[in-house]
Amino acid sequence: MSSLLSESDLNDFISPGLACVKPTETIKEDANPGNELEVGKESNELEKVSISLQDCLACSGCITSSEEILLSRQSHTVFLEAWKKLPEDAMLAVSIPPQCRLSLAHYYNIALDVFDKSFINLMKSHFKAEYVVGTQVGRSITINQTNKELAQRKQTSGTKTPALCAVCPGFVLYAEKTKPELVPFLLDVKSPQQITGSLLKRVAPNVYHLTVMPCFDKKLEASRKDSEGEVDCVITPRELVTMLQELDLDLKAFADDVDEIAIKKMCSPPGWDYELHWASNEGSGSGGYAYQYILHQGKLYPDAQIVTINGKNSDIREYRLMNTAEDKIIASSSELYGFRNIQNMVRKLTNTKTTTRNVKVLRKRTPGNVKGNTGTVSAADPSKTDFIEVMACPGGCINGGGLLNGEQNSSRRRALAKDLESEYEEKLPRISCTEDVDDRTSYKYEFTPIEKSSDVVTVGNTW
Repeated sequence: MSSLLSESDLNDFISPGLACVKPTETIKEDANPGNELEVGKESNELEKVSISLQDCLACSGCITSSEEILLSRQSHTVFLEAWKKLPEDAMLAVSIPPQCRLSLAHYYNIALDVFDKSFINLMKSHFKAEYVVGTQVGRSITINQTNKELAQRKQTSGTKTPALCAVCPGFVLYAEKTKPELVPFLLDVKSPQQITGSLLKRVAPNVYHLTVMPCFDKKLEASRKDSEGEVDCVITPRELVTMLQELDLDLKAFADDVDEIAIKKMCSPPGWDYELHWASNEGSGSGGYAYQYILHQGKLYPDAQIVTINGKNSDIREYRLMNTAEDKIIASSSELYGFRNIQNMVRKLTNTKTTTRNVKVLRKRTPGNVKGNTGTVSAADPSKTDFIEVMACPGGCINGGGLLNGEQNSSRRRALAKDLESEYEEKLPRISCTEDVDDRTSYKYEFTPIEKSSDVVTVGNTW
Protein backbone atom coordinates (compact mmCIF):
# COMPACT_ATOMS: atom_id res chain seq x y z
CA MET A 1 0.00 0.00 0.00
CA SER A 2 1.04 3.61 -0.44
CA SER A 3 2.36 5.84 2.32
CA LEU A 4 -1.01 7.55 2.45
CA LEU A 5 -3.08 4.39 2.75
CA SER A 6 -1.25 1.84 4.83
CA GLU A 7 -3.20 -1.09 6.21
CA SER A 8 -2.42 -0.17 9.82
CA ASP A 9 -3.81 3.33 9.34
CA LEU A 10 -7.18 2.40 7.94
CA ASN A 11 -9.05 1.79 11.16
CA ASP A 12 -12.15 3.20 9.50
CA PHE A 13 -12.13 0.35 6.99
CA ILE A 14 -14.21 -2.65 8.05
CA SER A 15 -12.22 -5.67 6.92
CA PRO A 16 -12.05 -5.22 3.13
CA GLY A 17 -12.87 -8.51 1.44
CA LEU A 18 -10.94 -10.46 -1.16
CA ALA A 19 -14.02 -11.30 -3.20
CA CYS A 20 -15.21 -9.05 -5.99
CA VAL A 21 -18.07 -9.57 -8.40
CA LYS A 22 -16.25 -7.48 -11.01
CA PRO A 23 -13.59 -9.45 -12.94
CA THR A 24 -10.25 -7.72 -13.31
CA GLU A 25 -9.70 -9.06 -16.80
CA THR A 26 -11.87 -10.05 -19.70
CA ILE A 27 -11.24 -11.46 -23.18
CA LYS A 28 -11.61 -9.02 -26.04
CA GLU A 29 -14.42 -9.69 -28.46
CA ASP A 30 -13.47 -10.24 -32.07
CA ALA A 31 -14.25 -7.14 -34.09
CA ASN A 32 -15.05 -9.34 -37.09
CA PRO A 33 -16.78 -12.43 -35.69
CA GLY A 34 -17.64 -13.68 -39.17
CA ASN A 35 -14.00 -14.01 -40.24
CA GLU A 36 -12.28 -17.37 -40.09
CA LEU A 37 -9.47 -17.79 -37.60
CA GLU A 38 -6.14 -19.14 -38.70
CA VAL A 39 -5.06 -22.05 -36.54
CA GLY A 40 -2.33 -20.99 -34.13
CA LYS A 41 -3.12 -17.29 -34.60
CA GLU A 42 -5.96 -16.95 -32.08
CA SER A 43 -5.56 -13.87 -29.92
CA ASN A 44 -5.39 -14.41 -26.18
CA GLU A 45 -4.82 -10.74 -25.43
CA LEU A 46 -6.75 -9.66 -22.35
CA GLU A 47 -8.24 -6.27 -21.60
CA LYS A 48 -8.39 -4.84 -18.09
CA VAL A 49 -11.77 -3.74 -16.80
CA SER A 50 -12.03 -0.23 -15.36
CA ILE A 51 -13.67 -0.38 -11.92
CA SER A 52 -15.09 2.92 -10.70
CA LEU A 53 -16.26 4.07 -7.27
CA GLN A 54 -19.83 3.60 -8.44
CA ASP A 55 -18.99 -0.04 -9.24
CA CYS A 56 -17.71 -0.47 -5.69
CA LEU A 57 -20.89 0.94 -4.23
CA ALA A 58 -23.03 -1.26 -6.46
CA CYS A 59 -21.29 -4.57 -5.86
CA SER A 60 -21.55 -7.03 -2.99
CA GLY A 61 -17.94 -8.14 -2.78
CA CYS A 62 -15.85 -5.71 -0.77
CA ILE A 63 -17.24 -3.69 2.11
CA THR A 64 -15.17 -0.66 1.18
CA SER A 65 -13.02 0.15 -1.81
CA SER A 66 -9.42 -0.60 -2.55
CA GLU A 67 -6.58 1.87 -2.27
CA GLU A 68 -6.18 1.88 -6.04
CA ILE A 69 -9.79 2.85 -6.75
CA LEU A 70 -10.02 5.43 -3.97
CA LEU A 71 -6.97 7.27 -5.24
CA SER A 72 -8.09 7.10 -8.86
CA ARG A 73 -11.10 9.35 -8.24
CA GLN A 74 -10.69 11.01 -4.85
CA SER A 75 -7.20 12.26 -4.03
CA HIS A 76 -5.12 15.40 -3.78
CA THR A 77 -3.61 14.75 -7.23
CA VAL A 78 -7.10 14.54 -8.72
CA PHE A 79 -7.98 17.81 -7.00
CA LEU A 80 -4.87 19.56 -8.32
CA GLU A 81 -5.60 18.43 -11.87
CA ALA A 82 -9.22 19.58 -11.61
CA TRP A 83 -8.22 22.87 -9.99
CA LYS A 84 -5.82 23.71 -12.82
CA LYS A 85 -8.59 23.10 -15.36
CA LEU A 86 -11.39 25.01 -13.61
CA PRO A 87 -13.26 27.26 -16.06
CA GLU A 88 -12.97 31.00 -15.57
CA ASP A 89 -16.56 31.27 -14.38
CA ALA A 90 -16.12 28.44 -11.82
CA MET A 91 -15.19 29.02 -8.21
CA LEU A 92 -13.55 26.86 -5.57
CA ALA A 93 -15.21 26.24 -2.19
CA VAL A 94 -13.45 24.34 0.61
CA SER A 95 -14.99 22.85 3.75
CA ILE A 96 -13.31 21.31 6.78
CA PRO A 97 -14.79 19.79 9.99
CA PRO A 98 -13.52 20.37 13.56
CA GLN A 99 -11.77 16.97 13.84
CA CYS A 100 -9.49 17.74 10.89
CA ARG A 101 -8.76 21.26 12.11
CA LEU A 102 -7.66 19.95 15.51
CA SER A 103 -5.58 17.15 13.99
CA LEU A 104 -3.78 19.50 11.61
CA ALA A 105 -3.20 22.11 14.33
CA HIS A 106 -1.68 19.40 16.52
CA TYR A 107 0.50 18.16 13.64
CA TYR A 108 1.86 21.64 12.89
CA ASN A 109 2.13 22.43 16.62
CA ILE A 110 0.11 25.63 16.36
CA ALA A 111 -2.99 26.94 18.12
CA LEU A 112 -6.36 26.22 16.57
CA ASP A 113 -7.06 29.86 15.72
CA VAL A 114 -3.64 30.13 14.05
CA PHE A 115 -4.37 27.04 11.99
CA ASP A 116 -7.79 28.35 10.97
CA LYS A 117 -6.47 31.62 9.56
CA SER A 118 -3.47 29.87 7.98
CA PHE A 119 -5.69 27.32 6.26
CA ILE A 120 -8.21 29.88 5.04
CA ASN A 121 -5.48 32.20 3.75
CA LEU A 122 -3.71 29.28 2.04
CA MET A 123 -6.87 28.28 0.21
CA LYS A 124 -7.74 31.86 -0.69
CA SER A 125 -4.35 33.24 -1.71
CA HIS A 126 -2.77 30.18 -3.34
CA PHE A 127 -5.75 28.17 -4.58
CA LYS A 128 -7.96 31.23 -5.16
CA ALA A 129 -10.86 29.76 -3.19
CA GLU A 130 -13.95 31.93 -3.06
CA TYR A 131 -15.38 30.28 0.05
CA VAL A 132 -13.70 28.44 2.94
CA VAL A 133 -16.12 27.17 5.56
CA GLY A 134 -16.51 24.97 8.60
CA THR A 135 -19.15 22.25 8.56
CA GLN A 136 -21.25 23.23 11.58
CA VAL A 137 -24.15 24.60 9.52
CA GLY A 138 -24.44 21.24 7.77
CA ARG A 139 -24.05 19.38 11.05
CA SER A 140 -26.72 21.46 12.76
CA ILE A 141 -29.14 20.60 9.97
CA THR A 142 -28.22 16.91 10.28
CA ILE A 143 -28.85 17.05 14.03
CA ASN A 144 -32.13 18.94 13.73
CA GLN A 145 -33.53 16.62 11.08
CA THR A 146 -32.31 13.58 13.00
CA ASN A 147 -34.09 14.79 16.14
CA LYS A 148 -37.31 15.41 14.22
CA GLU A 149 -37.27 11.94 12.69
CA LEU A 150 -36.50 10.32 16.04
CA ALA A 151 -39.32 12.23 17.75
CA GLN A 152 -41.76 11.16 15.04
CA ARG A 153 -40.52 7.59 15.22
CA LYS A 154 -40.92 7.57 19.01
CA GLN A 155 -44.53 8.73 18.72
CA THR A 156 -45.67 6.51 15.85
CA SER A 157 -43.50 3.40 15.83
CA GLY A 158 -44.39 0.41 17.96
CA THR A 159 -40.97 -1.22 17.58
CA LYS A 160 -38.37 -1.05 20.33
CA THR A 161 -35.49 -1.51 17.91
CA PRO A 162 -33.18 1.53 18.02
CA ALA A 163 -32.73 3.81 15.04
CA LEU A 164 -29.18 3.78 13.68
CA CYS A 165 -27.23 6.88 12.71
CA ALA A 166 -26.18 6.90 9.03
CA VAL A 167 -23.51 9.61 9.22
CA CYS A 168 -20.64 7.08 9.11
CA PRO A 169 -20.26 5.77 5.52
CA GLY A 170 -18.17 2.82 6.68
CA PHE A 171 -21.04 1.52 8.79
CA VAL A 172 -23.65 2.31 6.13
CA LEU A 173 -21.72 0.34 3.51
CA TYR A 174 -21.31 -2.52 5.96
CA ALA A 175 -25.06 -2.58 6.58
CA GLU A 176 -25.99 -2.32 2.91
CA LYS A 177 -23.57 -4.99 1.74
CA THR A 178 -23.41 -7.52 4.56
CA LYS A 179 -26.29 -6.87 6.97
CA PRO A 180 -29.28 -5.79 4.84
CA GLU A 181 -31.60 -6.57 7.75
CA LEU A 182 -30.18 -3.45 9.46
CA VAL A 183 -31.03 -1.11 6.57
CA PRO A 184 -34.66 -0.48 7.68
CA PHE A 185 -33.31 0.87 10.98
CA LEU A 186 -30.92 3.38 9.38
CA LEU A 187 -32.03 6.99 9.63
CA ASP A 188 -31.93 8.43 6.13
CA VAL A 189 -30.71 11.91 7.15
CA LYS A 190 -27.59 12.91 5.22
CA SER A 191 -24.26 13.71 6.84
CA PRO A 192 -22.81 17.21 7.40
CA GLN A 193 -20.38 16.58 4.53
CA GLN A 194 -23.15 16.16 2.00
CA ILE A 195 -25.45 18.85 3.39
CA THR A 196 -22.58 21.36 3.45
CA GLY A 197 -21.89 20.51 -0.18
CA SER A 198 -25.53 20.93 -1.10
CA LEU A 199 -25.65 24.33 0.62
CA LEU A 200 -22.51 25.51 -1.19
CA LYS A 201 -23.86 24.37 -4.55
CA ARG A 202 -27.02 26.33 -3.79
CA VAL A 203 -24.94 29.49 -3.33
CA ALA A 204 -23.50 29.10 -6.82
CA PRO A 205 -24.05 26.16 -9.20
CA ASN A 206 -20.57 26.56 -10.70
CA VAL A 207 -18.85 25.78 -7.38
CA TYR A 208 -16.17 23.09 -7.23
CA HIS A 209 -16.41 21.71 -3.70
CA LEU A 210 -13.30 20.29 -2.04
CA THR A 211 -13.71 18.92 1.48
CA VAL A 212 -11.15 17.70 4.01
CA MET A 213 -12.49 14.76 6.02
CA PRO A 214 -11.15 12.55 8.85
CA CYS A 215 -11.64 9.15 7.19
CA PHE A 216 -11.18 7.57 3.78
CA ASP A 217 -14.70 6.15 3.58
CA LYS A 218 -15.94 9.72 3.14
CA LYS A 219 -14.61 9.45 -0.41
CA LEU A 220 -17.12 6.68 -1.07
CA GLU A 221 -19.92 8.65 0.54
CA ALA A 222 -19.35 11.51 -1.89
CA SER A 223 -19.71 9.03 -4.76
CA ARG A 224 -23.11 7.66 -3.77
CA LYS A 225 -25.77 8.07 -6.45
CA ASP A 226 -28.07 9.80 -3.95
CA SER A 227 -25.32 12.32 -3.17
CA GLU A 228 -23.85 12.89 -6.60
CA GLY A 229 -22.66 16.43 -7.31
CA GLU A 230 -22.69 17.65 -3.70
CA VAL A 231 -18.96 17.07 -3.15
CA ASP A 232 -16.47 17.08 -6.02
CA CYS A 233 -13.41 15.82 -4.17
CA VAL A 234 -12.63 14.46 -0.70
CA ILE A 235 -9.14 14.44 0.77
CA THR A 236 -7.89 13.66 4.27
CA PRO A 237 -5.50 15.69 6.46
CA ARG A 238 -2.80 13.18 5.52
CA GLU A 239 -3.30 13.98 1.86
CA LEU A 240 -3.45 17.72 2.53
CA VAL A 241 -0.04 17.60 4.24
CA THR A 242 1.38 15.53 1.38
CA MET A 243 -0.02 17.97 -1.18
CA LEU A 244 1.55 20.97 0.58
CA GLN A 245 4.89 19.16 0.76
CA GLU A 246 4.77 18.38 -2.95
CA LEU A 247 3.94 22.02 -3.72
CA ASP A 248 6.65 23.22 -1.30
CA LEU A 249 4.13 25.30 0.65
CA ASP A 250 4.56 26.14 4.34
CA LEU A 251 1.15 26.33 6.01
CA LYS A 252 2.46 28.37 8.94
CA ALA A 253 3.69 31.12 6.63
CA PHE A 254 0.11 31.88 5.62
CA ALA A 255 -0.70 33.08 9.16
CA ASP A 256 1.45 36.20 8.82
CA ASP A 257 -0.40 39.54 8.86
CA VAL A 258 -3.81 37.87 8.75
CA ASP A 259 -6.73 38.76 11.00
CA GLU A 260 -8.69 35.61 11.85
CA ILE A 261 -12.12 37.22 12.13
CA ALA A 262 -11.69 39.35 9.01
CA ILE A 263 -10.64 36.45 6.79
CA LYS A 264 -13.38 34.17 8.15
CA LYS A 265 -15.95 36.83 7.29
CA MET A 266 -14.39 37.42 3.87
CA CYS A 267 -14.47 33.73 2.92
CA SER A 268 -17.99 33.00 4.16
CA PRO A 269 -20.76 32.66 1.56
CA PRO A 270 -23.45 35.37 1.50
CA GLY A 271 -25.76 35.01 4.48
CA TRP A 272 -23.48 32.58 6.35
CA ASP A 273 -22.54 33.56 9.91
CA TYR A 274 -18.85 32.75 10.33
CA GLU A 275 -19.30 32.30 14.09
CA LEU A 276 -21.83 29.57 13.36
CA HIS A 277 -20.16 27.49 10.65
CA TRP A 278 -16.73 27.56 12.37
CA ALA A 279 -18.22 26.48 15.72
CA SER A 280 -19.22 23.10 17.16
CA ASN A 281 -21.88 21.68 19.48
CA GLU A 282 -22.14 19.73 22.71
CA GLY A 283 -21.60 16.00 22.52
CA SER A 284 -19.03 13.54 21.27
CA GLY A 285 -16.10 14.23 18.97
CA SER A 286 -18.01 12.38 16.25
CA GLY A 287 -20.72 15.03 16.05
CA GLY A 288 -22.68 14.63 19.25
CA TYR A 289 -25.78 13.17 17.59
CA ALA A 290 -26.70 10.90 20.52
CA TYR A 291 -26.33 13.61 23.15
CA GLN A 292 -28.12 16.21 21.02
CA TYR A 293 -31.15 13.91 20.78
CA ILE A 294 -31.34 13.76 24.58
CA LEU A 295 -30.97 17.55 24.83
CA HIS A 296 -33.80 17.91 22.30
CA GLN A 297 -36.06 15.60 24.30
CA GLY A 298 -35.00 17.33 27.52
CA LYS A 299 -36.59 20.58 26.35
CA LEU A 300 -39.95 18.81 26.55
CA TYR A 301 -39.25 17.66 30.12
CA PRO A 302 -37.43 20.49 31.93
CA ASP A 303 -37.53 18.68 35.29
CA ALA A 304 -35.95 15.50 33.94
CA GLN A 305 -32.31 14.58 34.48
CA ILE A 306 -29.74 13.34 31.99
CA VAL A 307 -27.91 10.27 33.25
CA THR A 308 -24.67 9.24 31.52
CA ILE A 309 -23.59 5.61 31.81
CA ASN A 310 -20.26 4.38 30.49
CA GLY A 311 -20.35 0.97 28.85
CA LYS A 312 -18.12 -2.08 29.14
CA ASN A 313 -15.40 -0.30 27.15
CA SER A 314 -14.48 3.28 26.31
CA ASP A 315 -16.28 3.11 22.96
CA ILE A 316 -19.75 2.65 24.46
CA ARG A 317 -21.70 5.31 26.30
CA GLU A 318 -25.40 5.67 27.00
CA TYR A 319 -27.50 8.74 27.78
CA ARG A 320 -30.84 8.50 29.53
CA LEU A 321 -33.38 11.23 30.15
CA MET A 322 -34.88 10.19 33.48
CA ASN A 323 -38.04 11.04 35.34
CA THR A 324 -36.38 10.63 38.71
CA ALA A 325 -39.62 10.91 40.69
CA GLU A 326 -40.99 7.81 38.97
CA ASP A 327 -37.59 6.24 38.19
CA LYS A 328 -38.65 6.07 34.54
CA ILE A 329 -36.65 6.42 31.32
CA ILE A 330 -38.23 9.07 29.09
CA ALA A 331 -35.73 8.85 26.22
CA SER A 332 -32.37 7.20 25.65
CA SER A 333 -29.51 7.18 23.15
CA SER A 334 -26.01 5.77 22.92
CA GLU A 335 -22.62 6.13 21.29
CA LEU A 336 -21.09 2.95 19.89
CA TYR A 337 -17.77 2.95 18.05
CA GLY A 338 -15.53 0.32 16.49
CA PHE A 339 -16.30 -2.82 14.52
CA ARG A 340 -16.10 -5.19 17.48
CA ASN A 341 -18.81 -3.25 19.26
CA ILE A 342 -20.79 -3.10 16.02
CA GLN A 343 -20.66 -6.89 15.77
CA ASN A 344 -21.97 -7.22 19.32
CA MET A 345 -24.70 -4.70 18.56
CA VAL A 346 -25.79 -6.69 15.51
CA ARG A 347 -25.98 -9.87 17.58
CA LYS A 348 -28.16 -8.17 20.18
CA LEU A 349 -30.45 -6.59 17.61
CA THR A 350 -31.06 -9.99 16.07
CA ASN A 351 -31.41 -11.83 19.39
CA THR A 352 -34.17 -10.84 21.80
CA LYS A 353 -32.81 -12.92 24.68
CA THR A 354 -30.88 -10.39 26.77
CA THR A 355 -30.02 -10.11 30.43
CA THR A 356 -30.08 -7.12 32.74
CA ARG A 357 -27.32 -6.26 35.17
CA ASN A 358 -27.13 -3.57 37.83
CA VAL A 359 -24.24 -1.12 37.93
CA LYS A 360 -23.47 2.14 39.65
CA VAL A 361 -24.06 5.34 37.68
CA LEU A 362 -20.74 6.96 36.82
CA ARG A 363 -22.14 10.40 36.12
CA LYS A 364 -25.50 12.10 36.27
CA ARG A 365 -26.40 15.54 35.04
CA THR A 366 -29.38 17.65 34.11
CA PRO A 367 -29.91 19.41 30.77
CA GLY A 368 -28.53 22.51 32.45
CA ASN A 369 -25.32 20.65 33.37
CA VAL A 370 -26.38 20.46 37.03
CA LYS A 371 -24.99 17.33 38.61
CA GLY A 372 -27.47 14.95 40.16
CA ASN A 373 -27.07 12.26 42.78
CA THR A 374 -25.66 8.86 41.94
CA GLY A 375 -27.90 5.83 42.06
CA THR A 376 -28.27 2.30 40.77
CA VAL A 377 -29.64 1.67 37.27
CA SER A 378 -29.35 -1.03 34.64
CA ALA A 379 -26.07 -1.27 32.71
CA ALA A 380 -25.53 0.51 29.43
CA ASP A 381 -27.17 -1.42 26.60
CA PRO A 382 -27.26 0.45 23.26
CA SER A 383 -29.60 -2.16 21.77
CA LYS A 384 -32.35 -0.97 24.12
CA THR A 385 -32.02 2.75 23.43
CA ASP A 386 -34.02 4.90 21.03
CA PHE A 387 -31.03 5.85 18.90
CA ILE A 388 -27.43 4.70 18.39
CA GLU A 389 -24.67 6.98 17.11
CA VAL A 390 -22.67 4.29 15.27
CA MET A 391 -19.15 4.94 13.99
CA ALA A 392 -16.84 2.36 12.40
CA CYS A 393 -13.63 3.90 13.77
CA PRO A 394 -12.59 2.86 17.28
CA GLY A 395 -12.79 6.09 19.25
CA GLY A 396 -15.09 7.64 16.65
CA CYS A 397 -14.34 10.36 14.10
CA ILE A 398 -11.73 11.98 16.35
CA ASN A 399 -9.64 8.86 15.63
CA GLY A 400 -10.37 8.63 11.90
CA GLY A 401 -7.88 6.81 9.70
CA GLY A 402 -7.20 9.92 7.62
CA LEU A 403 -6.13 12.04 10.58
CA LEU A 404 -2.49 12.73 11.38
CA ASN A 405 -1.94 10.16 14.08
CA GLY A 406 1.52 8.80 13.36
CA GLU A 407 1.75 6.63 16.45
CA GLN A 408 2.24 2.98 15.51
CA ASN A 409 1.39 1.64 18.96
CA SER A 410 -2.39 1.26 19.28
CA SER A 411 -2.47 2.47 22.89
CA ARG A 412 -0.52 5.60 21.93
CA ARG A 413 -2.86 6.21 19.02
CA ARG A 414 -5.82 6.06 21.37
CA ALA A 415 -4.02 8.34 23.83
CA LEU A 416 -3.57 10.95 21.11
CA ALA A 417 -7.22 10.56 20.14
CA LYS A 418 -8.15 11.19 23.78
CA ASP A 419 -6.03 14.36 23.76
CA LEU A 420 -7.82 15.55 20.63
CA GLU A 421 -11.15 14.71 22.25
CA SER A 422 -10.23 16.92 25.21
CA GLU A 423 -9.22 19.75 22.88
CA TYR A 424 -12.47 19.24 21.00
CA GLU A 425 -14.40 19.88 24.21
CA GLU A 426 -12.25 22.77 25.42
CA LYS A 427 -11.13 24.78 22.40
CA LEU A 428 -14.09 24.83 20.03
CA PRO A 429 -16.81 27.43 20.58
CA ARG A 430 -20.16 25.76 21.25
CA ILE A 431 -23.48 26.79 19.77
CA SER A 432 -27.03 25.53 19.95
CA CYS A 433 -27.94 23.44 16.92
CA THR A 434 -31.23 25.32 16.53
CA GLU A 435 -29.47 28.66 16.23
CA ASP A 436 -30.11 30.50 12.95
CA VAL A 437 -30.20 27.34 10.83
CA ASP A 438 -32.65 26.98 7.96
CA ASP A 439 -33.40 23.27 7.71
CA ARG A 440 -36.63 23.42 5.72
CA THR A 441 -35.05 21.45 2.89
CA SER A 442 -35.04 17.70 3.49
CA TYR A 443 -31.72 15.92 2.91
CA LYS A 444 -32.23 12.17 2.52
CA TYR A 445 -30.21 9.10 1.59
CA GLU A 446 -31.69 6.28 -0.46
CA PHE A 447 -30.26 3.09 0.99
CA THR A 448 -29.73 0.05 -1.20
CA PRO A 449 -29.34 -3.28 0.57
CA ILE A 450 -27.39 -5.53 -1.78
CA GLU A 451 -27.93 -9.24 -2.10
CA LYS A 452 -24.81 -11.37 -2.09
CA SER A 453 -23.86 -12.75 -5.48
CA SER A 454 -23.05 -16.43 -5.80
CA ASP A 455 -20.96 -15.75 -8.90
CA VAL A 456 -17.86 -14.36 -7.19
CA VAL A 457 -14.45 -13.90 -8.73
CA THR A 458 -11.55 -13.94 -6.30
CA VAL A 459 -9.14 -11.07 -6.73
CA GLY A 460 -5.54 -10.91 -5.60
CA ASN A 461 -3.59 -8.43 -3.55
CA THR A 462 -5.02 -5.29 -5.16
CA TRP A 463 -8.05 -5.66 -2.85
